[in-house]
Amino acid sequence: MLYFKHSELVNTYHVSLKTVHNWIDAAKQGKLDLELYNKDGRIYVANKPKNVMVLEKMAENGKKYRNIRYQKTITPKPEFYKLFNDRQVLDIISNLTVHKEIPHKYSYVDNGADAWDSWVTGLAHDDTPNMIHNSLNLVSDSLHSIDSLLDSGEKVNVIDLGVGNAIPVKDLVGHLLKKDVLNRYIAIDISQKMLDIAEKNLKSWYGDDFSYEGYVRDFSYQYFDDLIVKDQLNDQDHKVVNLVLLFDATPLNFRDPADALRVIYGSLAERDLLVFTYKPDTEASRKYFDFGSDKEKPGLPLKERHIPDLLNIDSSLYDVETGFNEKKRMRYIRIRLNTTIEIKFKFANTIRKVVLEKGETILLWRIWHQTGIETINEFEKAGFMLLRANMTKDRERMLFITGINTLSDYARP
Repeated sequence: MLYFKHSELVNTYHVSLKTVHNWIDAAKQGKLDLELYNKDGRIYVANKPKNVMVLEKMAENGKKYRNIRYQKTITPKPEFYKLFNDRQVLDIISNLTVHKEIPHKYSYVDNGADAWDSWVTGLAHDDTPNMIHNSLNLVSDSLHSIDSLLDSGEKVNVIDLGVGNAIPVKDLVGHLLKKDVLNRYIAIDISQKMLDIAEKNLKSWYGDDFSYEGYVRDFSYQYFDDLIVKDQLNDQDHKVVNLVLLFDATPLNFRDPADALRVIYGSLAERDLLVFTYKPDTEASRKYFDFGSDKEKPGLPLKERHIPDLLNIDSSLYDVETGFNEKKRMRYIRIRLNTTIEIKFKFANTIRKVVLEKGETILLWRIWHQTGIETINEFEKAGFMLLRANMTKDRERMLFITGINTLSDYARP
């Protein structure tokens, strides 16, 4: 017979170990209708549908009668409402309530952008091998493949999605400038601060005359075809191709990577290209991942701490957990609450409350681990077709060049 380990009940129903023991004692005395299981003299709760219903009811009742003396009520800092509009605040509330996570994309705003820039810049200046050096080398090794897919005489619009600080695209942009084929450079990011950092870097590398366009957009749901429509409609349309850059596995941070891929597909034309780089699922990548932690708060990078700080979730209220979920094949950073908290979100005419129980976790960052074949299949489902592929010598970084599959069953929305 299957049974629940005590730790499973603690994590599933967000109760204390003492509460689990009380449930078992009550069941032994006939006060609680739970079927128990004896294994080697130790008593467990049997894993049966009937028991699950009872456990859910007991956990819910515990929430209703929780002593408010053990609940911490907090309100977000004023800066939180300056950085995020009502739609984004509601999105954060929804994700906290339903999925127990803060979407990672919001960590790149304001100070989070500075933290990301500092970390990536530090890696770029480090002489030892790392993810940034691998990405730069992979892109440089793939320039010939990109050139061969662009017709002679074509002009290129570079559309950089999730631009970051632009370091990963530096050599590619320089290559296109040297060939005199760069028509427009269009950066798209959810963070204005990140766009400003990218613009500063690009102009420091290529001069103040470098033509830079930056747009605040969330490409997990916002299309960007309107930004390139003028190139598609003018008489020189046949000489302009859009080269979309999606570096460092950004969609794999999303709850559903397919969301972003569908938006990208719906924004492009038949001859456009999409270049994607990421860290594939390997034995080494499962064992080690550089989270960019700092000494001030071991295990929790500055960028991931940014939103909890804005929400006024003090570091004393949680413990940091980092690891790899073998079943989901997902690497994560999350915080586990050591007390129940109530967050009061203020709007013009109302207050929305989110209650998170002691023992619950809040996911701050994830990345899905996928093999090369799995990633190719993901792109094909979204309407793309693989044109070229490349991999670093240590097999720790991959690059795919894909195009629009005109025969795909996934038509433009």
